[in-house]
Amino acid sequence: MLGVDRVTPERTPITRRALIRGSAGLGALGALSAVSSRAAAAPAGSAIVIGSGFGGAVAALRLGQAGIRTTVFERGRRWPIRSDGNTFATFASPDKRAAWFSPTAGISGLVQVPVEPYPGVLEKVQGNGIEAVYGAGVGGGSLVFGAFSAQPDKPDFDLVFPGGTDYDELARTYYPRARRMIRATPLPPDILAHPNYVGARSWIRTVARYGVTPSFIDYSVDWDIVRKELAGAAPPGISNGDLSYGVNSGAKTSVDHNYLPAAEATGHVTIKPMHEVFEIRPRSRRPGFIVRARLIDDRRNTLRIVTAEADYLFMAAGSYHTTSMLVRARALGHLPRLSPRIGDGWGANGDFVILRTALRDPYGPIQGGPGYGRIRDERLPGGPAAIVYQASPFPSPLGGVATTHLIQVHTDERGTIDFDHSTGGTRLTYPFAEGTSVLDRRAAAFAGHFHQMTEARHGYPQNGIPVYSRAFGFGSGSTYHGLGGVTIGRAARPDGSVRGYDNLYVVDGAFAPGAVGLVNPSLTILAMAERTMDRFLATL
Repeated sequence: MLGVDRVTPERTPITRRALIRGSAGLGALGALSAVSSRAAAAPAGSAIVIGSGFGGAVAALRLGQAGIRTTVFERGRRWPIRSDGNTFATFASPDKRAAWFSPTAGISGLVQVPVEPYPGVLEKVQGNGIEAVYGAGVGGGSLVFGAFSAQPDKPDFDLVFPGGTDYDELARTYYPRARRMIRATPLPPDILAHPNYVGARSWIRTVARYGVTPSFIDYSVDWDIVRKELAGAAPPGISNGDLSYGVNSGAKTSVDHNYLPAAEATGHVTIKPMHEVFEIRPRSRRPGFIVRARLIDDRRNTLRIVTAEADYLFMAAGSYHTTSMLVRARALGHLPRLSPRIGDGWGANGDFVILRTALRDPYGPIQGGPGYGRIRDERLPGGPAAIVYQASPFPSPLGGVATTHLIQVHTDERGTIDFDHSTGGTRLTYPFAEGTSVLDRRAAAFAGHFHQMTEARHGYPQNGIPVYSRAFGFGSGSTYHGLGGVTIGRAARPDGSVRGYDNLYVVDGAFAPGAVGLVNPSLTILAMAERTMDRFLATL
């Protein structure tokens, strides 16, 4: 018989000592300023956070600093950096650590190897029309993201988000706070000068032929550790562009290196790895929620059922899983007052990946990462588009003769996450076939225009032809940036509260309306989660 645990987070009063402890955690910069005086004077309660990625880590830290006893349920395992440099799988040798309970592992649909199902770091959700990729483990999506920490331009943000979202407040307070916490900084000149980074230097020459001045975004990277990689004193990860399954040197400043240890250091936050949440209900006699989770082992066997209850619930399991839990809870009658808009507005952030080969400029057999330089072009029909260089850890024969870029365009095309009555689960529907969608047409046109401007007009018509077919794992067939489902202005209010229930909040990418505005979404998720938590604490 399965064991059953019942967890009821105890109430702990907020004290000056508790706040000081909260400010002492690793990377918890400006901790005291994040808690309003109103919150500090209020009685503490209890909270549950589902998920430990970008949004969940923010919620955990700010709740812990406020003295609120908090339980974080994370379905994946912890991934502490090992001294032997073998924490994560690599692009060249994917193994079971690369995939979340899948019989195969690999980045591209064409390059898959058989593996034993295991709680690895990366899950692929196969939808109707698209594959969405999500992280699993303590740190969530921050374990597997490309370390790009870009702030969108105000016109692009305002085009996507509803009125009243207040970009200026985010830019003034919350983007800077998020950058400080994850130590996001530009690529340093001395690293750019290294032979491994010839690709980054060549990209700037390519961009110069296009005629638009690039911007240089920040990366969530500890560059001192990258210097050790380049000196042979640490295993390669950032310095060879191999970031997709985690970085064995520990140079990626994912949230398990800053927000989460700072949260645990408050003494009020408990992280429970390998706990898959499967049921959410409201408490019957007073406000709050009851959450049930399976404690699983490395084979996904259920060891016991854990039941927890708390005054507040913060959803942070990633856009697909956060939305799926709520869609299912509404359909089964557990949370019947949830908005009928739950599940709407899921999008792929305008992502379109291209491969360029036979390059005029040398990109090198080793492409130091994460990337370098972004251009945004307003001159195109249909509105602006952006392209960024991504370092590619391609093995031979592609190494040295190919590289990838992420194009992002604006599109109103959105999918849904729906309850499937036949299975009792959910399905992702994104009904935009390759080549027929606005995203594909605009992004492919931009890719061709970019090639024409950078290669053909300069005497190299045979070089750099972009490849973006879904059949080869490119184009719009897959995204790391699935967003929406509990979107602001639809199923959620601007303060992050979910319509229909008090004390229920969304703090992850499900909150964004399918896109954030022509950049990778990680920094925006952090910034918006920070603001949501400030607003929440101000109500206590």
